[in-house]
Formats: sequence, C-alpha cells, structure tokens
Amino acid sequence: MAPISARRSEPRRSKRLKSKMASDHELLQTKPDGSATCASTHCTTQRKNKMARIIAQSDVTFPDDVVIEILSWLPPKPFFRFKCVSKSWCALSSVAYDLNKHFQPTAHGLFYNTLPMEAGEVDYFSTNASSVGFVNFSAEASEVDNTFNISLDSDNLKVVDCCNGLLLVKGWDLGSGHDSDLYVYNPAIQNILAVWHIPPLKHLSRFYEAFSLAFDPCVQSQIHVVCFTGWCKEGVEYNYFQTFSFKTGKWKSTKKLGHGVRIITYVQGTFVEGRVHRLTTRKEILSIDPNRCSYQKTQTLHSHPSSHVYIGQSKGLLNFLTFDNNLKLSIWTLKSFDSQEWVLKHQLSRMNSVKNLVMHPGNNILFVASQHNRLTSVDLNTGKEEELCILPHGAALSHTSPGCIWVYMPYYL
Repeated sequence: MAPISARRSEPRRSKRLKSKMASDHELLQTKPDGSATCASTHCTTQRKNKMARIIAQSDVTFPDDVVIEILSWLPPKPFFRFKCVSKSWCALSSVAYDLNKHFQPTAHGLFYNTLPMEAGEVDYFSTNASSVGFVNFSAEASEVDNTFNISLDSDNLKVVDCCNGLLLVKGWDLGSGHDSDLYVYNPAIQNILAVWHIPPLKHLSRFYEAFSLAFDPCVQSQIHVVCFTGWCKEGVEYNYFQTFSFKTGKWKSTKKLGHGVRIITYVQGTFVEGRVHRLTTRKEILSIDPNRCSYQKTQTLHSHPSSHVYIGQSKGLLNFLTFDNNLKLSIWTLKSFDSQEWVLKHQLSRMNSVKNLVMHPGNNILFVASQHNRLTSVDLNTGKEEELCILPHGAALSHTSPGCIWVYMPYYL
C-alpha cells in the first residue's frame, strides 16, 4: 500500500492514525480466492465504523488508485459503508464496483416456495400458510435476507417472480379473504422498492391471474410488473395483460391478447432484451414490451403433446427446453427475434424424472428438481451432475402446478 500523506503541522495525529490503520490492516486478511475475511473476532462492525469515522474526520488523503484498490476488495456491507467516507470515495466507488468480485453476477442460491400438506401431498392451490425457502450456494449469501421477516409484514409469503436480483413477492394474511399485496423486494440490501394492493377478484368467472417482473439493472428507474388475467363469459374466453410502471406509479391501459392466447401460469417466464417472455397453452412464446405495452408472438419448435416444455435465459439469450417421455432433455436457443430461428445447443439423455428445472443466467448450468425432491446441478458442457441438496417435502416443484424455483443473483445498488 502506498504511504499515507498527511499535513506536517499534525505529525502526532498522523502517526496515531497510521498505527490504527496498520492494526486494522493486520486483522483484515485475504482468502486464497481473494475474498476479504476477518482474522480476529475482535474485528467487529463497531470497529469498522469507528475506522471510517476516523478517516472521514481526519485530514488524511489517499491516492485515487489506492482508494479504488481498497474498495475493490471489500465485501458488500463494508463497501457501501466506506464509499460514504467522502465525496471523492463515493465518486471512485463506481469504478471499484466494476472491479469488485463480490458484485460480479454470480448465483448465490435458489428461492422456492413451500406450501401446506394435505393427506401427505403438497396442496398447490391452498390459500393457507405459505412460506419461502432458500438453498444457499455461497458463504456471501448469509448477507441475503432470505426469510423476509425483517421487512415484509404479511403472515404468508410466496415468490411470484425473480428478475436480475429483485423479487416479486405476494403476501397475504389468513382470514383476509382474497386480499393480498405485491412487493418488489431487494433481499441483498433489505429494501422494499414498491408495494401494490391486490383487491379481491371482481369477476367470479375469472380463472387466472399471473404476474411477471421486468427489471433492467442498466436502467434502475425502470421497474415494471406485468399482470396477465383471463376469464370466460358465455363460453367466450378473454385474455388481457397490463403493466405497472415503478417510474410513473400507474397501471398502463389494459391490452387484449389475441383469441385463445393464454399463458401457462405454472411455467415461469423470463426477461430477455427488455421484454417479458411467457409460454402460452399453444406452446408459443408471448413477448411483452412493458415500456410500450405491446406484444409479439414467437413460434417454438414442434414437440410431442406429452412433452414438458420450459423457457429460460442464459447469457442474455432466450432458450426453449423440452423434456420428453424418453427422459431426453433438449435445449434450443433463439438466434434472433427477427428471424425466429432456433438452434439446438444441448441434448441430455437418461435424465431422471424431472419435476422442475431452471437455467443459470450466466453459465451453462441447469438446476433440476427431480423425484424425491432431489436438487442437482447439471453442467451442460460436460453433462456432469452434482447433487446439491434434498428439498423439503412441502416444496412447490411440480411441473403441472403453480410452483417454481428461481436462481438468485444479488443486486446491490
């Protein structure tokens, strides 16, 4: 580390500060993988805050490259604490953020819903107690609020969608009828970004209501929720969607979908290239542009009627997945939305009975929930499987009922 420069008129103060910083530097060691760790239990949060105050109140200055180096090694909580030391540190933090490995897009775990049991089986359509489960992949995931007990004031919670580090969570209280609330929640920093109240359904004939979250980290102010609804009246089916903008705080006008265009509520959607994508009962992909409140349909490949189909995204590309009765999994990637050309990327045979699956957004990894709630990761390049854990019996994982798993990659800003 470069020497600390201080005013000559205060040599004693500089010497004390140097001694203090040297002591703290000895306590902060690094692991072989480069992540910071505490070598002593005495390195407490209170001491770190005190160190930050000493630096802020002193006349000590650091070269810009030293500040960036310091910030680029810090874990999330100390990073945001130390960037508040001064205006110059705050300005340099944007450079350090891009260099800091703690903020690189890595999967910290999987969220899933747990539902009540009825006669030894999961009751997927129960309005009774529901909670959220989390599978931890990383030691850093301990910083994530995966219980929501700190922030969300509802007896029952379930994840509705997950998009680029934000969760769309539905909460309701027992005995409240069909009243519920939707939260846009960032568990990495324990921050509620928006709350919407969902009144009871007015149309008794309405048969579904589903939500998707749209969030682009490059445009932080643009958070949208897309609501899909459908009901039947006098034998005629009506399907609509509308979008809520976090920026304007208003629902945009309701748009009618084409005849027979109905999404599959139990197959989760994905967010790619600024659009929400959901699979329809005709095995088409419905792509919603939340900014323009418009949509287009993308034709998928022909698959056997008994095949289970999914969609997902990996490395910014839309994928279509089919799992047939021969236990063969095929993964196709959309080359472009204009040409609607699909390219076969992976095929895996002799897969165990799949209950649900989800793609890793940044790597060629597939997470599979199979029979007996066995959760495994599959390397799509090598086909190697690794068992991660056994999920609880109440986990909502069925591929024919509304239960999903979501890969969680934290978003800290």
